Amino acid sequence: MLIPKETPKEDIPTKRDSHSPPPYAPSDPSSSFSGSSPVHPSGLKPSNYVSLNQNHHSVRGSYLLDPSLEIPQEFLVPLPDGQSEERRSNLHASSEHGSVSTDIYLLDRPMAKSRKKILLTTSSTHGSVTTSIRRNGYLPAFDLKAESRNGYVSVKIPRTYRGMVTGTTKHGRVFMSDAVSAHSVIFSDVKGSKRMFFGDFSARNDDTDDAMVLESTHGSINIYFEDEDLTSPVVKSVKGFFGKMWN
Repeated sequence: MLIPKETPKEDIPTKRDSHSPPPYAPSDPSSSFSGSSPVHPSGLKPSNYVSLNQNHHSVRGSYLLDPSLEIPQEFLVPLPDGQSEERRSNLHASSEHGSVSTDIYLLDRPMAKSRKKILLTTSSTHGSVTTSIRRNGYLPAFDLKAESRNGYVSVKIPRTYRGMVTGTTKHGRVFMSDAVSAHSVIFSDVKGSKRMFFGDFSARNDDTDDAMVLESTHGSINIYFEDEDLTSPVVKSVKGFFGKMWN
């Protein structure tokens, strides 16, 4: 769904007729992305099937994903044994001993190779994992697998997120901000594993809904909306104090 700049937020529809075709318009992938791209850092170029893997260093960056981009095979990393091209991640970011922090912007473009969703994987063995996902409207839908063995897992999702979420931790907790909690329903909370649905459950569609699997062994799982102000009240108070002092 494309959101014209002049449309006030309160006029944006919260639900689209499931029988309506997605708002795809055939175009040259190299053409302008005006109107189909969430606000992203200037100079950020579209990409697809990005693979980032570090051993002793952290992985950090911002990425603009265009699922319609076909990438020549020679530019792609070999897949693990048993994994097919149909399950290749549109973005894979991992580190063994460092943290992983990615800001991902999704373009509403036709899926390549008959896919229905963008596939995202972020992980670390000994570091924290933070994944922020931004898009305009409800498309494209995405599947995210984010995990850490010894660190926390945080995700920041668009307010148009609709779909299942499974959060599992052995020695932490699954935390949702108040805003996220207000749009979710918990179906089970057993032995550190929560199964939830975010958004309008009556509009549920397994083929086009979003989905997240979030896992940590020794850390907590945190879920926010991507546009939430996460500045702590203490920091806000200090900034306000100094702001008044210098005015």
